[in-house]
Amino acid sequence: MNLGEDTISQLRGVTPPQPRRLALYSHDGFGLGHFRRCLLLAHRVQEHLDNVEILLLTGSPKASFFQLPANTRLVLMEPVTKDEEGRYIPRNPQLDLLSALERRRDKIRRELLSFDPDLLVVDHVPTGLTGELVPLLADLKSRGTQLAIGLRDIIDESQSVQESWKRSGSNLLVESLYDHIWVYGNREIFDLGGLYNLTPKTRERIDYLGYLRRIRPNPLDQEILNSLRRKFPSQKKIVCVAGGGEDGTPLGSTFLEALGKNPEKFLGTLITGPHMDRSVARALINRFQGCRNLEILRFTTHLEDHLRSADAIVSMGGYNATLEAIAVRKPTIIVPRVKPRMEQWLRASKFSELNLLKVIHPEDLSPHLLKKTIQESLDIHEPPSAEEAGLCMDGIGNFLSRVEDVLTQQQNRVRKEDYDVEGKLLRA
Repeated sequence: MNLGEDTISQLRGVTPPQPRRLALYSHDGFGLGHFRRCLLLAHRVQEHLDNVEILLLTGSPKASFFQLPANTRLVLMEPVTKDEEGRYIPRNPQLDLLSALERRRDKIRRELLSFDPDLLVVDHVPTGLTGELVPLLADLKSRGTQLAIGLRDIIDESQSVQESWKRSGSNLLVESLYDHIWVYGNREIFDLGGLYNLTPKTRERIDYLGYLRRIRPNPLDQEILNSLRRKFPSQKKIVCVAGGGEDGTPLGSTFLEALGKNPEKFLGTLITGPHMDRSVARALINRFQGCRNLEILRFTTHLEDHLRSADAIVSMGGYNATLEAIAVRKPTIIVPRVKPRMEQWLRASKFSELNLLKVIHPEDLSPHLLKKTIQESLDIHEPPSAEEAGLCMDGIGNFLSRVEDVLTQQQNRVRKEDYDVEGKLLRA
């Protein structure tokens, strides 16, 4: 019989160490990017750090599609999305926005105060969606929780971010309340502190961890390889990733049209993303079902294998998708989103200057231009590695070392298990 370490410790009269607690919050009003980044970090924490419990809070309704790491619990908040103007609206048509936001605040408060994390990492939005973390952050800090804000390399255009952060109070929160400011990027590529005119005090505290290397050099899954065999020796496999899918229809449709008339030259795989409207996805399938060289997948747990097996990649320009394409060093064409934020365009343009990829503005997108750009990309030798282009890709390792340091400092912290979360603290 095998006894666990805790059982052996109890038999010896030794109290096992308390699990360290890490909470990761992603608001996820649109797409899957923030949740996928938090999930990646949670997986790596559980692979490399010992005795850690993780709470993942997300507003993504598709989060349950993904496999969770060990000792990790998922909490789904009331989902919202954005309309064409970039304003938040509830995904549940039976709810008004105020009711949806109230449900989110109540659940976040209840779950975080009950979990009582040693460290809370907030992804992207310092205040939480529409300020839902305020004043809960102060409540947690009064209990001894360390607070970290995790920011991607670029948020949006400079003036837009400066105005929105001032309006929401994010700049004051980051400067005065957060213990750690972690940027998943390189200062040499995007100087976030300078770009958004943060105060000298805040800039001094920014820790640029480096980019997050999402794909590791694992061998291809043989079952996937067998399913990806080309019908013609001359075929080139092109994989198109339409982000979460919510606004991926123009790219997906153009991709299928560009490749569908060249069955002996191209084998195309479109991954629509789980947020693409089912009726739209069905219309694409009906429209292109006669093209034997095309396949349409709504979601796959083998995205890495598809990217590794590709001869070229076409993708929207989110942080995760771009770094996944760069990691496999395949010719890549990015068609970034430009509304309601310019973040994807700014990153893709910079990476294009570094010869890591090619970029097409969505207003210029057409089947002819996309096919031409794919062919040009295939004619070029292997693109440079991220490191050769000047990117530091040590973000995950640096994140783990920072988390380990914080959790070690917190190991003697006394948790407030007897707190009355309904009556003794400020209402969030």
